[in-house]
Amino acid sequence: MLYDSFFTWFLYFTATAFLGWILESTIKSFSEHRLVNSGFLSGPFIPIYGFGALALGILTSLLSQAPRMLFWGVMILVPTIIEYFVSWFMEKIFDIRLWDYYKKPLNLHGRICIIYSLFWAILAIITIEFIQPFLLMKIELIDGAVLYYVAGALSMYYVHDTIDSVRALVFYKTFVANLHRLAKKGSIFIPSIDLGTKKLPPEIRRILKPLKAFPQLARELKSTLNAIPKSIRTRLESIIGGKYFH
Repeated sequence: MLYDSFFTWFLYFTATAFLGWILESTIKSFSEHRLVNSGFLSGPFIPIYGFGALALGILTSLLSQAPRMLFWGVMILVPTIIEYFVSWFMEKIFDIRLWDYYKKPLNLHGRICIIYSLFWAILAIITIEFIQPFLLMKIELIDGAVLYYVAGALSMYYVHDTIDSVRALVFYKTFVANLHRLAKKGSIFIPSIDLGTKKLPPEIRRILKPLKAFPQLARELKSTLNAIPKSIRTRLESIIGGKYFH
């Protein structure tokens, strides 16, 4: 049935978004030498991986009769196209870049590059050949009623987490803009609540999620460092990594 198919693919989207979170968080944790909860959302899901896997799944069905060369050509290009679009969308909507490949060889507008495109191509092949058939087989074993309830609960979670994450990103942009104004005036940021030197003020704690997930965002703070009290700046550098502030 149509509804069964919808809920099956929705759960498949969630499963691959979770696997993407594991993959990316593991890679970033090793790279940053600290535990990183990667991704735009607070929970253990990175939707771009889910959308990529979903697109591959739909195209697998649509192009099942296509020549093999065309089939694999499309499958290999799809993840890179999605990555470019998501980067463009985030920049247009939030005026922010969650990743930047300008320093990578053979990049296009800093949004995609050959190195990651090759990685996505390999991941696409693995997904189509192994992950997709395995996950769909397991999901189809789930009772229909259970599938509906799980999908409903996940939908409510996604709405809640997305709203919270958007608010966090908007607050981050607003806070950074305020810091820029303070820096131009030669003023210093004064926390709304003084928690001493051992605890970060609430305003700083609210920007930690996007900074931890995408530490390159800290580079936006470079020109505002003079507006941040030294004790807070030192704590931020120890949490995010000093290399992003210099």
